[in-house]
Amino acid sequence: MADLAAGANYEMVFAVLPLFITAGLGGPALAVGLIEGLADGSSAAVKLWSGWYSDRITWRKRLAVGGYGTTVAGLGLLVAITAWPQVIVARALAWMGRGLRHPIRSAMLAGSVGKQDLGKAFGFHEALDTTGALVGPAVAFVLLSSGSGFRTVFWVALIPGVLAFVLFGVITRDPRREAGYSAGPPPRERLPAAFWRLIVPVSMFGVGNFATAFFTLRAMQMVRPELSAAAAATAAVGFYLAHNAVGTVVSFPAGWLADRIGKATVLAAAYATFALACLVAIFGHGFAGLALMALFVGGQAPVVGAVESSLTSSIIEERRLGTGFGVLNAVNGVGDLASSIVAGALWTFWNPRATFIVGGVLCVAAAATLRLRPPSRGSN
Repeated sequence: MADLAAGANYEMVFAVLPLFITAGLGGPALAVGLIEGLADGSSAAVKLWSGWYSDRITWRKRLAVGGYGTTVAGLGLLVAITAWPQVIVARALAWMGRGLRHPIRSAMLAGSVGKQDLGKAFGFHEALDTTGALVGPAVAFVLLSSGSGFRTVFWVALIPGVLAFVLFGVITRDPRREAGYSAGPPPRERLPAAFWRLIVPVSMFGVGNFATAFFTLRAMQMVRPELSAAAAATAAVGFYLAHNAVGTVVSFPAGWLADRIGKATVLAAAYATFALACLVAIFGHGFAGLALMALFVGGQAPVVGAVESSLTSSIIEERRLGTGFGVLNAVNGVGDLASSIVAGALWTFWNPRATFIVGGVLCVAAAATLRLRPPSRGSN
């Protein structure tokens, strides 16, 4: 429930943030990539440290609660932004908070269920998170449709953010405390070779998997010139809402399927689905293209998150899960940094379609690598 509220908080903001940067503050598409990339890069560094450190302390839950609070504070700064470079600070602070809590939350979730149910557990979590990501953009859509501005959306987004902070602090329990965990460094052993084999396609996909903000910008282009600029912006938020609705529907079934037919198989399919989204973005137009793009974008994002996490949990022992999730999330964060900056540069200095061509090719390569060399442990 805490992450449902957290999803509503930051997704309400992210549904309009690229439009706020470009249409509201006059920033170029390169600014969107730079802001997204720097936020993900700062988050990656924090995730790596947070995951490693959380395996060595008994009070990791309090550290995660601090991360929820930092995210709310960072996004709250957006109400006072007057120029697009200032967004870098607010966005980076918010995502550093997310980086602080993310490995800990994932490790706590993995330690709460049996390995045979990891896919379902992470799929259910992603379904709740994506439900929040559905509620948030829906509220943003209603506010923009009724004539409210971007800053009104940012103010309203603070409500679920504070709720997430309170809920995680009050209702969650650390399974290690109940198992009598004592603090101290885990045994000096390397993470399993199967985990590093997983990291190879994860890295490739991370470099190709640019921020959803670029699909939102492309969505606005796909309904022009038939719609006015204001109506096109509202339609782009509608796309963001629709892709989260798809994610809410597919998350749990995908996790269940991963437990049945193999996590690596489902993950490779999700990687390939992102490439299909890029293909639609290249050639699609109008509301039909918008709907198909929302289907593919929404169908892969939560599945990738859930299955990468459940696959990691099935490979690594519980005592080292924080470190494992720290590495996984850091690799994804560095990939997001690279992909967002490259995507923004291609969009600005070449053309938007080049962004989707490069992303699609890299994601197909990641899917092929995962199928040809799946992790030897935990792939089924």
